[in-house]
Amino acid sequence: MPTTGADSITAAGRAKAQVVWELSVKKIDEHTCEYSNHIHASATDKTMAFFKEHGISFEKANGLAAGSRAHNREETPNFAKSVERKALRRESHFL
Repeated sequence: MPTTGADSITAAGRAKAQVVWELSVKKIDEHTCEYSNHIHASATDKTMAFFKEHGISFEKANGLAAGSRAHNREETPNFAKSVERKALRRESHFL
């Protein structure tokens, strides 16, 4: 699973969060699979210090993450379709 630092953008500026991004594909049958996209973000010590310095409670910051969750729900099907298109192109080369 890739782990990276990602920018958290607020009205007060940017802070870093620790992010784990997990992509997986599970075979359903010969022609079908299930694609999953999970993102887990954690506040670092620097992020918590940024929140404190700018008067942002952890609860408020966590509530702002709803935008990230909505973005993930919106983009996952698009990303899955992109993977599918590439897989089908690759499969056609072997036929």
